[in-house]
Amino acid sequence: MNLSQRAAAEAAGVPHRYLSIVETSDSRIGTNLELVDFYAASGIVLLGEATIGSEITRAGARWSAPSSPDISKAEKAKFHVEEKRVSFRAARALLNRRQDEIAELTGLSRATVKSLESGKVWQESHRALLTFYESAGVEFVGWGDPVADGYFGIGVRWSSNASGLERPSHPARP
Repeated sequence: MNLSQRAAAEAAGVPHRYLSIVETSDSRIGTNLELVDFYAASGIVLLGEATIGSEITRAGARWSAPSSPDISKAEKAKFHVEEKRVSFRAARALLNRRQDEIAELTGLSRATVKSLESGKVWQESHRALLTFYESAGVEFVGWGDPVADGYFGIGVRWSSNASGLERPSHPARP
């Protein structure tokens, strides 16, 4: 193609550093598997539906969760539990947006977006942010357990009817 690495990255819509890593890595598959193992060991489940020859769909991530709410309290204690049903921070990461961008798109202040991400609940603002993310194609996953007084498997993924308009054209920022 006779392009510099920087020009190729720009043309592909990916950060230059990502292309540099991929092109100079001896083992991209090994590195990817190491990352998958790291996330799994940290209690994160990577989501997605794949068919050979097709793009991965419904990608996302969630905390690992018990297979059933009917297991013992001791077993449930081995899993990460959240106090809230949704993770607005994870939804923002899926969209690859900054807090100020979400604030502008929703008409909320950056301080409100930050507070909602940290777990504050103001009914009207919470509903506005939830509606925004859902209309952008984000599906919130997880389930509540009244016995544990919390939520398991909390995370996000692209919904099956996502238009793709809000999907990032390059990998999410770290």
